[in-house]
Amino acid sequence: VVLHAEMEDGLIVTGESKIPEVRGKIKRIFLEPEEVEPLPEAVEAIREADAILIGPGSLYTSIIPNLLVPKLAEAVLENTSAIKIFICNVMTQPGETDDYTVSDHLQAVYNHVGKHLFDYVIVNDGEIPAQVQDFYAEKGAKPVQVDWDNVTGQGYKVIADTLVLFRRYLRHDADKLSHHIYQLVQDWILRKR
Repeated sequence: VVLHAEMEDGLIVTGESKIPEVRGKIKRIFLEPEEVEPLPEAVEAIREADAILIGPGSLYTSIIPNLLVPKLAEAVLENTSAIKIFICNVMTQPGETDDYTVSDHLQAVYNHVGKHLFDYVIVNDGEIPAQVQDFYAEKGAKPVQVDWDNVTGQGYKVIADTLVLFRRYLRHDADKLSHHIYQLVQDWILRKR
């Protein structure tokens, strides 16, 4: 399977590693061939799941490509009663999500699958220190802004918290993040009973 990106200017870029190098605005991504068969075990795991977590990660080269596999997308969209949670990146990714807000991430997924996929969105709303922002700015990245009105206006339920840790690199705080995920899944399961 080969991943392609169609850029806003019509250029077609081929290959996962090449897409961010172009540094243009991505219009859409697509697979060749389009009709790819997922592993039956993956589809079954989705059907039986209590929760489906998507993200964080490279939006156009890691997250969305999995949702372009027809039977996999169908399993996530229609054949599971699992809670679906999107964990938004803390920082934009140069060449993929330059200047993206939280709603831009969600809209990109929607544009590729044709439906609202998530029940909840987990976002960082904590302050990122200026020196950390400067470090990332040198690479072309900046914090993903939470555009509350757009996100909630699209019908998403938002869980927001200070979810960042900085050691050598900025990362999600795994303890806080797992706490929120656990609580959402536990509440979801109890409501289903």
